[in-house]
Amino acid sequence: MQSETIPIGEVYYLYSQWDNTVEINGIRYEVDWVGQRPIIIDIEENRMDAPPPAGESATTAITNHMVHLAREGGAEHIHFLLALRATETHVLPKTFKDVTKLPADSKKRWLESCLEELRLLKDRDVYEIVDLPKGRKVVKNRWVFNIKPDGCYRSCLVAKGFSQVEGIDFDELFSPVVRYETAQLLLAVAVLKDFDIQSVDVKTAYLYGDLDEEIYMEQPEGFKLPGKENKVWRLRKALYGLKQAGLSWWRTMTQSMLALGFKRCKSNAGVYYYHNKKTKALVIAIVYVDDVCFMGTKGSLLVRGHLG
Repeated sequence: MQSETIPIGEVYYLYSQWDNTVEINGIRYEVDWVGQRPIIIDIEENRMDAPPPAGESATTAITNHMVHLAREGGAEHIHFLLALRATETHVLPKTFKDVTKLPADSKKRWLESCLEELRLLKDRDVYEIVDLPKGRKVVKNRWVFNIKPDGCYRSCLVAKGFSQVEGIDFDELFSPVVRYETAQLLLAVAVLKDFDIQSVDVKTAYLYGDLDEEIYMEQPEGFKLPGKENKVWRLRKALYGLKQAGLSWWRTMTQSMLALGFKRCKSNAGVYYYHNKKTKALVIAIVYVDDVCFMGTKGSLLVRGHLG
């Protein structure tokens, strides 16, 4: 990079020929030339033949710097964006007690998020309030808090699976998923055969899984029912965090696929297929946890949105 000094008004400043800018009081300005006389241009496109008053706001300095980086791009711009992202701070509570210590506005938003989660669990018939049978232990739970990229506050009630007792709270754990190699092969075939492809993300998938085991869980912290503090939840559906949650969802999903007329591939538990002998229509489903990819021949039932 080549640099020299140029006069702005009656003072000389360091000028960069590489990006045609000059730095004055820590702020970078673009330079325009009127004959042999330099003119500086600020962020608002104001043209000045003299340096601006000292003490320009830090906000203006940062804005000018950002515009300069955006125009030039490169590694310096990327580093600036990464540093800017790293300085963005959101107060993410780790426990429910942390929520109670937050300012009123943040506390209200997190509590509303928790209530929304509880309403969802109630609507899905995930649990019922019962007395704890003698000799049984309860599974504990905790709140997990997060802020989505769109700024939405998200609270999730998660079971502490490590407190489950093997042989009582669960037996099997393994949840089949499609192999990556199989998914890659089928997608490649779909492209070669010009298949229609659609993807589905099943929201709160685990809450669809029916539980075979009898599991009791403590009421969530901060939301114990008045007068029923000693009662517990008997879980009817799989809750996130349970050791068998993935397996319960897979079983429920498999039953739904079979009811739609699909058959499960014997060599790969994450692949299902539907074939209509009359129309020769073929639909293949690749399942990986709660992500499902459907692919089918042109004009197949996949496009029509129904099977049968």
